[in-house]
Amino acid sequence: MDCDILEEMPQEAIDYFCEQVLKRDWPNSILAYYFIKTGLKWNNTNSASTYKLYYLSNDIENGTFIGIYSQPDQYPDVIVVYTCPGNEKQFQRVLRNTKFIDWQKKPLFQAVLERISGIVESTIQEKGMKSRMYVDCVLKWMPADEAAKLEVKVPEEVCIGQLNKDHVDFIYSHWGHSDVYSKFDIWDTIMLNFGLGVFNRHSNDLLAWAMNGSYGGLSTLIVTPESRRRGFGKLIAKAITKEMGKRGITPYAIIGQLNITSLEIFKSIGYDTISEPVIYFIVEEPRMDHGIDSANH
Repeated sequence: MDCDILEEMPQEAIDYFCEQVLKRDWPNSILAYYFIKTGLKWNNTNSASTYKLYYLSNDIENGTFIGIYSQPDQYPDVIVVYTCPGNEKQFQRVLRNTKFIDWQKKPLFQAVLERISGIVESTIQEKGMKSRMYVDCVLKWMPADEAAKLEVKVPEEVCIGQLNKDHVDFIYSHWGHSDVYSKFDIWDTIMLNFGLGVFNRHSNDLLAWAMNGSYGGLSTLIVTPESRRRGFGKLIAKAITKEMGKRGITPYAIIGQLNITSLEIFKSIGYDTISEPVIYFIVEEPRMDHGIDSANH
């Protein structure tokens, strides 16, 4: 087997890479940072998914990183990529030449920074595949110490509680991204990280929820349709933001540019926005139009 330019990151290199290299470009590097931290934690458990964390061992200072979150069943690999500003050309060579990405499995590139998104798109095309933008997003974040100080006022008719495995099926049935994420993503998130819900105090029905997800950020913020316009979205977002801060985790969320409700919620809580957009790309088979007018598709 040919040697790869990348190597799997050993545990002894992770602290230096995260705290000394990635923190130089904070908070733009926050996804790579918490993806690595979550991967290290989950790989030491019986999680259904696995994380592979790759870096340039002979040039750790440039921050080039490719992380692969492999899901069970037929769900795509989720890929997180990063390199420090100024190293884009080297990152391009690495992405083109690494053998660790299985392009035929049609992976999902998660929240790619705009400055390297063109490299990802062109590399997908060079591999004989097609890139499709899954969603165009912004990344919002809040320092952990500020998050820990948030005041959460809970209305009398509801309470905040921990999510557990009994909630997995219900949550997954409401999730708009079940096309690319396995139900095990919800299961492992609840069992290995944590999630909070807004519950009806009398019936104990789950009305809204959010979690500290598989990429280490705030994820899966959902309010059931019949419970909307009652402030529960902001309530659960603030509650889990505070809990993440209390645990020393810097809260961050990746939000679709068209999701106006969520953008307003996070702004009202006090989240800041990083300076550049982030984009999700799906890798697909190239479409063979055979002369059919593509404007009709």
